[in-house]
Amino acid sequence: MIIRQTAERVLLVRPGPGLVSAAIVAGLDVWVVSDPGPHPPDARLPAELPPQRLLRVDFDDTAALRALLTDTVLEHGIGQVLYLASDLEKGLGSGAAEAAEKVLRELSANRGKPARGLPDAVTIRRILNESRTSAVRAQEALTVTEACSLAEGFPLPVVIKSADGSGCWWTVPVHDRPALDRWAEQAVATRHSAPYLVEELLTGAKFRVETLTVDGMHLVADIAPEGTAEPLHDAQQAGIRATVRALLDLAGYESGTTRTDVLVGARGSRIAAAREPDRERAGNGGSLSAATGGNERGTDR
Repeated sequence: MIIRQTAERVLLVRPGPGLVSAAIVAGLDVWVVSDPGPHPPDARLPAELPPQRLLRVDFDDTAALRALLTDTVLEHGIGQVLYLASDLEKGLGSGAAEAAEKVLRELSANRGKPARGLPDAVTIRRILNESRTSAVRAQEALTVTEACSLAEGFPLPVVIKSADGSGCWWTVPVHDRPALDRWAEQAVATRHSAPYLVEELLTGAKFRVETLTVDGMHLVADIAPEGTAEPLHDAQQAGIRATVRALLDLAGYESGTTRTDVLVGARGSRIAAAREPDRERAGNGGSLSAATGGNERGTDR
């Protein structure tokens, strides 16, 4: 018997309960692959998930993980195998998380699914500003000298985004003239190229939004406060969800995982940056500031 694969059938790998709940509420047919013990600790998966769809495997055994994923996809006609890199890292050693992610990437590659990633930082800002979604004052420069001139005219402090020779985008906060001079020197030394994006420095409470997209359906798995940010009430969370989903719709994002930095202040929810964490490990290069790794590196706040 041939079981047809359907996009509505998804296999979530080591997900947190928020992602499972979001997938079930969205009407997806969900299977879960998790550890032999509870994951995350002391958290319970939604009661709507049938027990037979919770599959256990030792993530330290990559051969067993590969076999379980492959067999489950074939047996149940799974359309998509999905995961968040942050969920893999919780509770696993770095070696086990990287090995598991490698298996998942191999499985996706073997299935030949086209992957359209998020556009670069300049294009994302154009999309947001032209649509008046999360509008932020921003200007583009073609040279380092022009970028410095724009930054001084904003005035400082600003954020400057630019790409290095490997295509990795860097986000650098510039608070004063000496910092602007340092940015210019390092941008030239590390051969960053145009366009350079100069943006206003956003202020407010910062939140990291983890989103998983299935055939254009954006599931918000987590909204996590960072730094001193206080937890949000329901209306504020709804505003963040709407803002992030609007960006992904406007960008034509159809499948994958994204991490969006959102600042909530007097002007509502505004997007500082968006990237695909499952592509971050491909990045190279050094830091112009305090880098955190990935295709959009550094910090803008």
